[in-house]
Amino acid sequence: KRSLTREELGTFAIQLAERTKASDPIPKAIQDIARSSNNPLLREALLDVYAEIKKESVNLDQAFSIRADVFPDAFRHIIRVGTAKGDPSDMLSKYGDRQLLTAENMAKVKGALIYPSVVLSLATAITILISYFVIPAMGHMYEALLDPKSGATLPWLTRGLLAFSNFLISIYGLITLGLLITAIVLFARWLRTDNGKDWFQRKSLNWPLIGKLIREFNAAHVIDLMAILAPVLTPTEFLREASAAALNVVYRETLDAIRESFRSGALNLTDATTPYARLFGDEFAAAVATGEQTGRLATQLGNYARLVDRRVQESTARLSKTVEPLTLIIAGIVIGLIVVAAYWPLFSLVGDLANKK
Repeated sequence: KRSLTREELGTFAIQLAERTKASDPIPKAIQDIARSSNNPLLREALLDVYAEIKKESVNLDQAFSIRADVFPDAFRHIIRVGTAKGDPSDMLSKYGDRQLLTAENMAKVKGALIYPSVVLSLATAITILISYFVIPAMGHMYEALLDPKSGATLPWLTRGLLAFSNFLISIYGLITLGLLITAIVLFARWLRTDNGKDWFQRKSLNWPLIGKLIREFNAAHVIDLMAILAPVLTPTEFLREASAAALNVVYRETLDAIRESFRSGALNLTDATTPYARLFGDEFAAAVATGEQTGRLATQLGNYARLVDRRVQESTARLSKTVEPLTLIIAGIVIGLIVVAAYWPLFSLVGDLANKK
């Protein structure tokens, strides 16, 4: 394990904030947390950071940067901005809360998708097993029961199922299955590359059922981070920091575009954010406008981030209620068609034999 989970990072940030509020110097707080931590990776990283802090002319964010594999850019930026303003405890506490909430939302989204994935995978495995072992035996039985003199034929659904089963157990079917598995493995490996991650992140925003949920999740993350940084940074600066901490490449590029428009003086912050209502929500530009006009931009961003967080939770609940029955319906239809195709001609053939006798 070479990285902290969001829960671990958020908990550490909150602990560091609490110790800093208690007037403990940050180096001492880091050393105490390292000694008391049961997480070997966090303890090792904090001791490395503490050793770096003891060197002369090393800032806190520079010390944390030696363990960039453990502490992400956003955390180091919070440390840098907070220490430059004198007291990073409030920003660290808010950052920790955001990490915990993001982890909770991610767990809910993944949990909503695990159930249909398991059901569909199980249905696929059952279908393949039936096609390999059950359907061929039933096909031989059909041939034995079918009277060629009568001219009777099997139903088209049964013939299709037998053809599919015969293809699977043939050499061509085995080759096709092997190629399919190889393609899936290679595609999964490609998704771990930078190009694969960018492609996945772009496409996921437009997926049916969960695309809107993913957009709301990413919007809540970056908007809350902007709300944390807005009291101590200019819009150009907190847009840059939020871009660096974005979880999706589209949001990173969008925040960079907003920052460039605002920095060049071509647009104010409200007008610069207006074209991106699809990514941030229809009310985002209004919240920014209210914040600019009242001088309470951080408060407006924080309130809007909490609103989007509630929408994420509601969308996740709706997703679970929608996907679970839909998955059962799809699996039931597939397996039901196989059962009907397999047993329908059997009853018909047995009935014909009984009538003849």
